[in-house]
Amino acid sequence: MAGRQRRFSILGKLIVTFLIVLSPMYVIGTQINEWGAGLVRKEISKSLESQIQFYRSSLENEIDRMGRIQRQFMNDEDLEALSVTADSLTEYQKLVILKRFQQRLVLLKESSMYIERASVYIPPINKIISSTELADILPRERLDRLKQDSFSHKGLFYRDGDHLYLREYYPNNQLVEGRDPMFVLELELSMPAMQSYLAQISNYDQGGAAIVKADWDIVHTQNKEAYTLIRQTVREQMSMLQIKSSQIVQAANELIKIGNQRLLTVSTYSSALDLMLVAFVPEKAVMGPLDHYQVYLYLISLCALIVIILFSIYVYRIIHRPLSRLVRAFRKVESGDLQVELAYKSSDEFHYLYAQFNNMVAHLKKLIFEIYEQKIRTQQSELKQLQSQINPHFLYNSFYLLYRMTKAQDFENSTRFTKYLGDYFQYMTRNGSEEVPLERELSHVRAFAEIQTIRYMNRISFEMEPLPEVCKQIVVPRLILQPIVENAYHHGFDQDHHERHLRISTVCLESDDGERLVIIQVEDNGKGMTDEELRDFQAKTQEGQATEEVTGVLNVHRRLQLRFGEKAGVRILQREEGGLIVSVVIPFVG
Repeated sequence: MAGRQRRFSILGKLIVTFLIVLSPMYVIGTQINEWGAGLVRKEISKSLESQIQFYRSSLENEIDRMGRIQRQFMNDEDLEALSVTADSLTEYQKLVILKRFQQRLVLLKESSMYIERASVYIPPINKIISSTELADILPRERLDRLKQDSFSHKGLFYRDGDHLYLREYYPNNQLVEGRDPMFVLELELSMPAMQSYLAQISNYDQGGAAIVKADWDIVHTQNKEAYTLIRQTVREQMSMLQIKSSQIVQAANELIKIGNQRLLTVSTYSSALDLMLVAFVPEKAVMGPLDHYQVYLYLISLCALIVIILFSIYVYRIIHRPLSRLVRAFRKVESGDLQVELAYKSSDEFHYLYAQFNNMVAHLKKLIFEIYEQKIRTQQSELKQLQSQINPHFLYNSFYLLYRMTKAQDFENSTRFTKYLGDYFQYMTRNGSEEVPLERELSHVRAFAEIQTIRYMNRISFEMEPLPEVCKQIVVPRLILQPIVENAYHHGFDQDHHERHLRISTVCLESDDGERLVIIQVEDNGKGMTDEELRDFQAKTQEGQATEEVTGVLNVHRRLQLRFGEKAGVRILQREEGGLIVSVVIPFVG
């Protein structure tokens, strides 16, 4: 019976149930969404095609109207008088004609929002008349540029940097080489107006519109990345077009993907202007008509919610509830409760898990009572043994030095020495607590260093940087710094070393894994260590257990690791200028 129950496992039940419940609803929902999206995309495409053809026609009509006005100006009597019979006119007559003609240019400029400025170049009198300036000198280089454009340029528009012009040459565009034109009528198109025109075509966020020719373009968009690719595609299409002016070009649309963005692109070619008008909009911005299908989505969502609730109840019964019991049992074991025992009646996979959990708890009990407690006692014993190795080594020397200073009547130094010596032994003989604030430990080290400074008759200078406020109350084991400082005084300097200096600094920082650390650095400029000695020290600090008598620095390293773990300890580095930097690293547990 048990074998039959386990033949169809919980995993199989879950997989089959998911497939049966979710597959039909997923297929139906997907088909509805795809159908709706396709319909909306088709409608939007048609709307954009009609819209862009309208704007293309509007632009063609406006440019054609400007051209007709330009050609009408070519027969203007005042313009002919200034360009042909200017030598026979008085200065007053010229001025009257100039003002009258400028008024016509102003009217021409005001006749269209797309005209930024209307100008006429008259080489015979070497003048430029514009809608903004009555008369100005015509530079020779400007005239040469106009002549060059007349010979080399093909097309309706003239491009000069960021400026776009419509020009009419008189007598005509095919000037005789070497001869100046009688006059040139130029209309500078307004770029802000063109931008406003393009903004009306596509006003979607991340959408845009552009006028594209083979060698220049005008664009209105914030999506520069998308437009760069679209412009390249449009120019490739233009290069392949073989269109006669009599042909009617319909708008074309396509859906392109740029990164994670899908854009609906619509373009139309103007044979009259020899340019392509293109608009593009984000697909998700035009999917608004899908609101018609919200009713269906609501019904599907409601059905899915009911199914999910029923299925959740089923899953809760067969999986979640047994797993929750197992998780709670693990948390009890984690908190130290080893009296947990789980019972399970069914014969599925959870029966095996519960049985193995009970076996694991039984093994843990055995390990804790037979091994772990014994290890704790061993570590505590070792800690006591290591701490007992630190004793005052300079008691007799200190009393003898005090005797010599008193005999020499050096009362100032003997008074200081007595004060520091009292502070030192007061700290050493107080055994009430095995751990102290870092501020007290550093005060003890300062007293010890001042004693050594007097003892060495100021031949070794000492400096201690102020302790950061955040580090003062961090609790550390007693006597972790004195052995390091004492080692620096006794072994760090040669007899012939002159400027001997000892410096102690403390910093609090955060490690790469986010753990806060206190680093106390004892730095000297003495003889340092050889590479072999440094490697020997590092090898000893990596040993898990000390099997021989250890030095003071190794003693401190072992105590710190027993107290704070593997990240704590003593690190030694060579100074580039000579000497050592001994760093005491303590995790910030306060």
